[in-house]
Amino acid sequence: MRSLSEKRSEKLRSDDMILLPTYSEVEASAGLGAAPVSDQADGVISLSPRFLRDQGAVPEKCMVIWARGDSMTPTIPDGSALIVDNSQTEIRNGLIMVLNVDGDLLVKRIRRSIAGGIELISDNPAYKPEPIPPALLPQLHVVGRVVYFCRTP
Repeated sequence: MRSLSEKRSEKLRSDDMILLPTYSEVEASAGLGAAPVSDQADGVISLSPRFLRDQGAVPEKCMVIWARGDSMTPTIPDGSALIVDNSQTEIRNGLIMVLNVDGDLLVKRIRRSIAGGIELISDNPAYKPEPIPPALLPQLHVVGRVVYFCRTP
């Protein structure tokens, strides 16, 4: 008879889970901006590919970084783990995305503006929208869409 831990291990076979790289020193600022410290993965988190697909993600293109700051509260609290899908780099209205702006990583909600540019929106009303005019859009690098976030214990 198999033990409970053997049955559990059997359920968590590698084909049932995907290992997402984690970057503990890479933080997307939920504030004024933070430069990434390292681009080397230093750990992994195991998640179900089905769960990621249910979030609209391509599991093989996801990674985990952390949010720092309070500009996205109450939606994303400071210290939350962000699962970012690097395959989703198209700027789309209403999505929460990680952006590289002049070397600083930001996590912001995107809002298209009538003038043709976009605004970077903080969910915390203490922060004003940051307009990005159409002429500057080519300089904006979208790292990916935040498909899931959770507070770490």
